[in-house]
Amino acid sequence: MLKNEREREIINILKNEDSFITVKELCKRLYASESSIRRDLTSLENRGLVKRTYGGAELITKFSNVVSFNKRYHQNIEAKKEIAKKASKLIKDGSVIFLDQSSTTFYLANEIINRSSLTVVTNNIEILSLLSNSGIKVISSGGLLSPENRSCLIGDDAKGVFENIYADALFFSAKSLSDEGVISDCTREEVVLRNSMFKNSAKKIFLCNSEKFGTQAAYKQCTLSDIDYLVCENEKGKKFTACSDTLRIL
Repeated sequence: MLKNEREREIINILKNEDSFITVKELCKRLYASESSIRRDLTSLENRGLVKRTYGGAELITKFSNVVSFNKRYHQNIEAKKEIAKKASKLIKDGSVIFLDQSSTTFYLANEIINRSSLTVVTNNIEILSLLSNSGIKVISSGGLLSPENRSCLIGDDAKGVFENIYADALFFSAKSLSDEGVISDCTREEVVLRNSMFKNSAKKIFLCNSEKFGTQAAYKQCTLSDIDYLVCENEKGKKFTACSDTLRIL
């Protein structure tokens, strides 16, 4: 297969694979070496067609702001792992915690998987699956499978569960954090459901990697003055100190 033919095939595969695929999978499908695939991806990235990510690549598209869980899971992996380690230290034994539908909370769930004296309430299908093999008490929100985010449960049934359980802490993430400290996301249904988690949580802990700083999405969730902790992977989070007198930044 000629190089330009392989590049066209990579684009076609990405269009059919929810816009993300690993290098190893491309090697298998195209019968090419990793070095060849990486050169192709570099060429495509230089032309603005794909974005290289950890272990693979994603298709650059302007058609949708909703990113699949599989794609988000492979983005900013090291940052999410560091955030999860920091956030896990805020969870005391015996706690009841809410985990939202984000990929960052999935990394947090993986960090606490060996702790048995916890109760986790979540609308994240991937977390439910992960923790099914743990000693943690897990409560599913139930509800409607989101047509936009297939790893997420939404709707009145899910909302009712969060409105009838009181949590020691909510751990959540979102698409954007503006320079003014406004947290926003790209789907209204997820923002509305997360509001129910806010109402019944003693502590609100926002997990946010620094790549989201200075961005804005369509639907406002809250501001940094409404939460207790901002957990970031590095020191860049300190820039938000002035947004709230009570906010703690880790």
